[in-house]
Amino acid sequence: MSERPLAFVAPWRWWAGVLVIGAIACYFTMLAYAERLPGAFRLPYFDKCVHFATSGMLAFFLDGALRRRALFVVSGFAVPLAAAVILVPAGIEEYLQRYAVARTSSVWDFAADVAGVVVLITLSRRAAQ
Repeated sequence: MSERPLAFVAPWRWWAGVLVIGAIACYFTMLAYAERLPGAFRLPYFDKCVHFATSGMLAFFLDGALRRRALFVVSGFAVPLAAAVILVPAGIEEYLQRYAVARTSSVWDFAADVAGVVVLITLSRRAAQ
């Protein structure tokens, strides 16, 4: 039995992944603004792991759903559209947290978002080859 690369996964499955991970991310974002996050989020660096995993998984599924389209190409390097779609709103939201009573803005949270997007889009593209 031969395995099919990720390039042949049905598009609806990619979009289902985006929807599920996006819903989970929205749920925990609402809990954070309501100051009702579970105790595990108070563990050192746990929130960075969550930023990495959530942004990365969103980018992984969105890159597949968008069929690995590039936003633009710079010196032969294609900047994935999925990376911009995930990181631009994440950066804006992270910046706006400085104005929220229940949240704190952190460049390290955004760095974890960027790292997750880079790592999981790279995995997505390597698996599709």
